[in-house]
Amino acid sequence: MGTLHNLTIRTATAVGRLAELQRRADRLLDKPSPIAKSALAELSTALEELQVANEALQTQVDELNSVRINVEKAQRAMDEFAQAVPIAALWTDRAGVIEKGNDAASQLLNIGKHHLQGKPLMLFITDRGALFAALRSLCEAEGVPGVDVDITVRPRERRPRRMKLCGRRLQHDMRCVWFLHEASSAADEPGHARTDLETAEEFDLRRAGGA
Repeated sequence: MGTLHNLTIRTATAVGRLAELQRRADRLLDKPSPIAKSALAELSTALEELQVANEALQTQVDELNSVRINVEKAQRAMDEFAQAVPIAALWTDRAGVIEKGNDAASQLLNIGKHHLQGKPLMLFITDRGALFAALRSLCEAEGVPGVDVDITVRPRERRPRRMKLCGRRLQHDMRCVWFLHEASSAADEPGHARTDLETAEEFDLRRAGGA
């Protein structure tokens, strides 16, 4: 039971006892002196004010609890969304130390999600110079909301992988968020795909002409 609730109960009990004392005083043959009456009246007023203050404070506490519950719900929803994102996402401080990662990051780096916290991001990156440059650009330079660099990721007990590291600086959070996804190769670009198609068509035409 909370301290405020105990105080409210004690205040209500004191108000009830004071009312009983006033009733007993009114039934006495020898009426209490004006000083005693004045003291009882002042005590009654003080207890009523305390009761009103307790009720107002309880209302504020209830409102704060409601806000806290809403904040916790919003935080859980954000965490759930982060875990559902199919791209590896990591949150770091300005020094590049990991504070949180989602399930995709845990699978990519081959390490338990709860073991990511406290580890430097550079532990999983071979191109440390590129990572440090990205950190400086993102955390120190003004007007740079994000950086994109090609790096080599070194998962635990797995072969390194060439990937794209996208860092974003958040406006309402001191942390930085990093996304890791497969780096696009030249063969995957639309221009190269069209060239291959054209080459295949030319080969077919030549073969048909030769026939």
